[in-house]
Parts: sequence; C-alpha cells; structure tokens
Amino acid sequence: MEKQELLSQFGLSKSESSIYMAALELGESLPSHLAKKAGIKRPMLYKLMPDLLEKGLLSQTVKGKRKYVVAEEPQLLLEKKQAELKMLEEKIPELQLLLRTAKIKPQIIFYEGIEGVKKVFMDCLRERKPMLEFLGLTNIHPEVEDYAKNYVIPTRINRRIPTRDIISGKIVTQKLNIKTDPYALREVKTIDENKFPIPLDCYIYGDNVSFLLIRSDSEPMGVIIRSREIAATMRSLFELIWQNL
Repeated sequence: MEKQELLSQFGLSKSESSIYMAALELGESLPSHLAKKAGIKRPMLYKLMPDLLEKGLLSQTVKGKRKYVVAEEPQLLLEKKQAELKMLEEKIPELQLLLRTAKIKPQIIFYEGIEGVKKVFMDCLRERKPMLEFLGLTNIHPEVEDYAKNYVIPTRINRRIPTRDIISGKIVTQKLNIKTDPYALREVKTIDENKFPIPLDCYIYGDNVSFLLIRSDSEPMGVIIRSREIAATMRSLFELIWQNL
C-alpha cells in the first residue's frame, strides 16, 4: 500500500501502480502472468499497457511467437518528475507576471498556524531577492526553529540569497546560531533586547514586506504586504538603523 501511494505521487493510478510493481517483481513475464500477479483482469492490462509503455515504465520483447513484458528502471519516474518540476520552475516568472498585471490582486495576505508561517517563508525564498530582516530569537516556536534550521536557511544558501539581520537580543538558540557568516551569505548586527524588543519578525525582500509572529507563547501567524512603497519605506528604515549600529 505504501508503494502504491508513493507511485501515485508520480501520476500512476492504482491499477497502473499494481502492474508496474508486479512487473518489477516478475522481471520478464507474459501478459497473462503479469495480470495475475497484479491482481487485475487481462483486458484491463491491455487497456493500460500502452500508457505505461509510452511513459517508459514498461517495454516489450518478443521471443519466438510470444511477447513478454519487462519493467524499466524506477529511476525514470524520478527523472521525469525532475524534468516536470524544472519546466514548471521556468514558467513561474511568467505566471507571476500575470498576477502582477491583473486588475484585481491581493495586496495583503494573512496566514495562520505553522503551515501559514511556512508559506510566508516560502514567499521570501521564492522571490530570490536579497533579504533584510528584523529578528527576535527569544522564545521562538520549536517547530519554526526546526523548519528554519532544516529548510529555510539551507534553501536560502542554496539559492544564493544574501541576508542582513538586525537581531534583538541573543543570536543563539538551542538549534540556531544566527551570526555573521560569509558561507551563509549573512551579516548580523544586534540591538539591546531590553531597550528594543522585536516580538514580531519582519522580512523585506523585493517589493514585499512580511511579518511573522512565531513565539511559542502566541498563536503563529504571518502577513505578506505586496507594495513597492511600503517595501521602500521599510528598507530605508532598516538602512537607517543598520548604518547607525
């Protein structure tokens, strides 16, 4: 069942998954044996086989007067999925342009809960623009801390997105060490947490400003504001503080 669910992620139906798994187990097999192993009727096998052959998951070979079915490498599924994702990634800028040129589009987007917080982080990473951040690491939500360490920071580094952080208070938590680090493309300056607390994190990137409430004693939430003017104002405020620290 787990294997079938996995194959469904690659666009295979339940019957197609059964056929492909049966072919993997049998190796070279006659269609009648394959249908029996897959637990389906032969007419259904013949109906679905052209699709599986076209996808490159099955191939046929002839020995004498008999036609045999052979499963191809599962790696083909991954390569096909990677090609589809690459094609989609190339089209994303065009789709974003359509959104920006729409007559009616959202200017302020609210998110709630941990999954909502993750969507805000994804928006920051998707923009692929240098990021300016006001951060407070005190009492950070443990799930957000894990997500930042295991996904957000590695992805940002991988996408070569530089960041400058103004952090109120400590820069080290149980799992994070947000220090100036050339490898991590990060510069950090700190301010006194007692004089200048930052309970609401702020991220400035492109023409966007995001705010995140990610303290463990509050319900997680996020807000994205898409505005060139607001982003420019927040960027100027950040630079003013940065240059005077």
